[in-house]
Amino acid sequence: MILHGASISPFVRKIMLALSYKGLNYDLQPLNPYLEKELAHKRHPMGKVPVLEHDNLTVIDSTVIAHYLDDIYPVPPLYPGDAGERAKIRWLEEYADTRLSALLAGVLFYQKILRGQILEKDIDQEAIDDCMQHHLPPVLNYLEEQVPAGGYITTRFSMAEITLWSIFRSGWMAGLRLKPHYPKLAVYLEGIEQEPWVSSLMAQEDHELSGFYCDPVPFTVLRQ
Repeated sequence: MILHGASISPFVRKIMLALSYKGLNYDLQPLNPYLEKELAHKRHPMGKVPVLEHDNLTVIDSTVIAHYLDDIYPVPPLYPGDAGERAKIRWLEEYADTRLSALLAGVLFYQKILRGQILEKDIDQEAIDDCMQHHLPPVLNYLEEQVPAGGYITTRFSMAEITLWSIFRSGWMAGLRLKPHYPKLAVYLEGIEQEPWVSSLMAQEDHELSGFYCDPVPFTVLRQ
């Protein structure tokens, strides 16, 4: 099983964690779509990652890959529970992959880490400020209402935990801190980090990427 992508991507991170949760061995083949555009388009028609190769089959898109993994290796499930629980998991995965990632990965991480730290280019501070002051607070308020006071979204660990944490991890690298304004969300994410496959990935990322991490963003900019 081969996973193509850059581990710094929240969507690649999402599948790395899904594979680890299921106890599946894989070979990560580095592919950065920002720096290797031609190769990325050969792997994916939209030039994106992750891409999974397994049994002469190529599977693209993180959510499609997650469902594929559940189809071929159903235990432990990434989408556990009854129809209602699975619907909630799938919705939060979708919300994280779209709205949340557009802000944390598409603005904060892209500007502060990729452009500012890795590529050493000028950053768009106006875009960062607009994100922090206007767009991000309503999203965090919504998620603060959705997460439980303790435990997971449903009765079992699921793709909701993996996806939310993967994308918030990119925000954390860019300096986002949730306490004290979003205490439930902060505790929820800290609980996910206690899972051994998550803490192992964190240690690996810290070893490889800590030099690019940004200082915490002042909490005052998160207030509405």
